[in-house]
Amino acid sequence: MKRKVSVVSGYDSTTALFGSSLEKCDVSTFVLSERRYPPHFQTPAHAHETSLFCLVLDGSYTETSGGRQQICQPSTFLFHEAGDRHAEQFHDKGGHSFIVEIPSVRVAELTGSSNLVICTSLFRNGNLPILAKKLYREFKRFDNFSPLIMEGLVFEIIGEVSRQSNGARSDRCPSWLKSVEEYIKDHFEDRLTLPELAAVINVHPVHLAQTFRRHYNTTIGSYLRRLRLERSREQLLSTNKTLAEIACGNGFSDQSHFTRLFKREFGQTPHAYRQN
Repeated sequence: MKRKVSVVSGYDSTTALFGSSLEKCDVSTFVLSERRYPPHFQTPAHAHETSLFCLVLDGSYTETSGGRQQICQPSTFLFHEAGDRHAEQFHDKGGHSFIVEIPSVRVAELTGSSNLVICTSLFRNGNLPILAKKLYREFKRFDNFSPLIMEGLVFEIIGEVSRQSNGARSDRCPSWLKSVEEYIKDHFEDRLTLPELAAVINVHPVHLAQTFRRHYNTTIGSYLRRLRLERSREQLLSTNKTLAEIACGNGFSDQSHFTRLFKREFGQTPHAYRQN
């Protein structure tokens, strides 16, 4: 059921959203809310654990995301993938927005693939602002039939965002992602962590993981393991180090772990590879 919430300014820790919450309801796994922002309100750079889309109802603000600045005005529709780091600077009239939060696993289910990541996108025209306005009207009307209608509209919006986002996606790799790749190549013997890599280029770990997978068609962990195995294979032929020394020097937990991964990757054990 739809539930009213008291107006609380600032940061809402229950939803990880800024501004003042006017109304809110849960439908299926989605959280829908209406929020206001005072004139000249500025959010710090932040990211959300869930994906979300936002319809600007009134007012305007400048959003900074990925080094770009965009003006968001009434009828602007935005989709933010989970982990996308961004900040808002509201203008003279403040802002009034309608927001829908969607668990990332739900996005993967609805798009039919865990490998499909919808890019952060902004739409000022077309079908998406129209669908979002229909959803907002149903949110305000709310009766016994609204949950079913609203869930269907959210599904339709996610499908349309997925179509447009993937149709317009650029194949160019972000410059900061190249920096991460070089850092991994220089430190692949170390026990690297996702937060550590994200801190190197000041992005959210979730955004880094998704962007890396999108451009390299593999996870960071798999990429790192491949580098270690390739280095190990070279050392098997160019050095007299023992298997245990090679395993330890390339970040594997022990010789058994190294042998198992090596065979799975190259089709034979390290010992057999060295002999051949």
